[in-house]
Amino acid sequence: MRSILYSSVAVIGGAGYISSRRLEIVRQDVPLSGLSTRLDGLKIGVMSDFHAGAFVHKKDIWDSVHVVNHERPDLVALLGDFVDGGYGHSSENVKKGSYVFEALKGLKAPLGLFAVLGNHDHWTDARLVRKALSRIGVVVLDDRHVALEHGLAVAGVDDFWEGPARPLKALGDLSGRTSVILLSHNPDVNIQLGGERRVRLVMSGHTHGGQIRIPLINRAPWVPCSAKYRGTTGLIPETVHRWTFITKGVGTFFLPIRLACPPDIGILRLRKL
Repeated sequence: MRSILYSSVAVIGGAGYISSRRLEIVRQDVPLSGLSTRLDGLKIGVMSDFHAGAFVHKKDIWDSVHVVNHERPDLVALLGDFVDGGYGHSSENVKKGSYVFEALKGLKAPLGLFAVLGNHDHWTDARLVRKALSRIGVVVLDDRHVALEHGLAVAGVDDFWEGPARPLKALGDLSGRTSVILLSHNPDVNIQLGGERRVRLVMSGHTHGGQIRIPLINRAPWVPCSAKYRGTTGLIPETVHRWTFITKGVGTFFLPIRLACPPDIGILRLRKL
């Protein structure tokens, strides 16, 4: 009986490890009210939760960069947890996971690379993570925004747990006619947004989609967010005017496995309503 149990655990663990390295591409059209006709079809690459320095292989991150570049996005959103802070809250973890920044330097997008930090980045050394991102040309959006073109802006907030996240500060004096894409590591930032109409799309990671989902019931034992987002990934309606997109991320946390929940990157295409 014990040997059967051990064999079952080994099989599940092996399957979970293989699944953790099978990157999926989630392609999604996002209809936005008020979007300029000139921006119809704009493509966004979405990447998150690399957790470099723990279990994630350097090759896996390089492969994810190649996949995104192949899709030829107009801009790329990087949604935090670049390095892993689960096994020691130290700046040494940033150095150990520095290969993530080497890989992300290879991303190409004409409108730019934009990032926010996650809780693990704070648990290690947020200052070093910001510095490493800036060095490779990534714009870090700590409660601020960048106006792009034709009434589109990209805003970002610091981590919901560790920041704090201040979305109203990030939006600043943007007019009500602006279509804002908000980057937030944690989807719970929607709690702070309320009925804010300028934000048309929130992009988040953090949940890993549960990472380990129990077959048949398709649920994860624990997901670090409010009940609304537990086990939910992809495009989620928030209000008449706003969507949230949640990616399962590239890496893993705590265990080097994923079960019924493969890693992914998002390729979003904005569509005018």
